[in-house]
Amino acid sequence: MPSPQETLGKLITGDNFFAEAAADLSENIFSPSNAVLQHSQRADKGLELYRQARSKTAVEWFYINITGNKEIAYAILQEANKNDIPLSLAFALAYVESRFNPKAANKNTNSSVDRGLFQLNSYSFPHLNETDFFDPAVSAKYGMKHLRFCLDLGEEEVTALAMYNAGANRVRRNNTPRSTLNYVDAIMRYRSGLESTFSNEIARLYQPETSKSIKLAMIK
Repeated sequence: MPSPQETLGKLITGDNFFAEAAADLSENIFSPSNAVLQHSQRADKGLELYRQARSKTAVEWFYINITGNKEIAYAILQEANKNDIPLSLAFALAYVESRFNPKAANKNTNSSVDRGLFQLNSYSFPHLNETDFFDPAVSAKYGMKHLRFCLDLGEEEVTALAMYNAGANRVRRNNTPRSTLNYVDAIMRYRSGLESTFSNEIARLYQPETSKSIKLAMIK
């Protein structure tokens, strides 16, 4: 699998302006302390714990508090689980796309409109009506399916996120704009913070050593 640095290199357009901008961004994104590189060094425990009966409620509680909305948290959790997407990635994507606002809307220069929790595009999802776009469950369903498609096509997360934002064809033509590179960086930075908080508040409670200590305490 290519390194994050190599992946970014493949996304850089041939245009000098974007090449220079991407080179500058590359230095920031892939410095040893950066969120993208840090993430590549540790696994997301969220989905694993969500799938365990003993820890599922704690994971739900955590993400309800992150989003501030039970309906939104449940929608993302359920669809991320169905599509085998790390929870931290799913929630970081929703945060950068809409700040967890299911009513968010943005009109593009090509007259299409991005709507809802995962900012689904009206041209890409013509079968959805306006009510569908603003329904958290519907947005999460199609947002996670599309991210799964991008992950399968791009084969790793940096490329997949770029495809989600700029379109698969544009990324595959090495014509990724700087705005997309900034977008990927924003997601990875938020994700890194999310994972750190989750590890401290939830994951540490379900380590094998912790569980063993709790059982021994109960016996005593």
